[in-house]
Amino acid sequence: MEIWAHRGASARQPENTIAAFAAAMEAGADGVELDVQLTSDGVPVVIHDETVDRTHAGTGGVSSFTLAQLQKLRSRSKPKGDPTVTRIPTLAEVLDLLAAGNQLINVELKNSVKPYKGLEKKVLTLVSERKLGARVVLSSFNHYSLQRLRERGWTGELAAVHDGMLREAWRYFRELDVQAVHPPRHVLMVPGFVTRAHRAGFKIRVWTVNNAAQRQRCVRLGVDGIFTDVVKPKPSW
Repeated sequence: MEIWAHRGASARQPENTIAAFAAAMEAGADGVELDVQLTSDGVPVVIHDETVDRTHAGTGGVSSFTLAQLQKLRSRSKPKGDPTVTRIPTLAEVLDLLAAGNQLINVELKNSVKPYKGLEKKVLTLVSERKLGARVVLSSFNHYSLQRLRERGWTGELAAVHDGMLREAWRYFRELDVQAVHPPRHVLMVPGFVTRAHRAGFKIRVWTVNNAAQRQRCVRLGVDGIFTDVVKPKPSW
């Protein structure tokens, strides 16, 4: 089972920051998950919420700030050392860091609340420039966005994120041309969910799995990967 660091090693360092991704690499995660949105001047940045209020010392939507303005905001979590490692990073900065490692990279396009015109093209360009296509999974709650990624020539792995109980979903996901489904942990209550997914040809990666009992259940059910805030070496599990 693959261990994906959810927004980096976010139990150890502020989420979606260079510090969190570096900690995930150091901890030996199989992959890292990150979220991408656009600034007002069109730069892809790595942050989960559509506003900065929860994670950084500011107020307002991500898309209302320029990159320069965003990167002046300090993390609400106490920085450990250099504050630049806990500011809001660009996608380019994060990909440059991760390119030096061997982790898989799940880039989630956060465009289900705000459409962010052109986000797909910008993400594909940054991934292509770094020749990271073989290591990258592109995902989104916005399944129209997944279609646009295919239309723009993405031949790598796509993953559909969803947060509900979808009955007979496999035909839909097959038509969507995704290779993986990223559901919340509670879907594991559905008998045979993982087995049916595998039979239909899909990988299942579950979010967010943070304790030993949850991890062990995922192993028993044959889940392909988990997204976790708590990245630990596998032997200790």
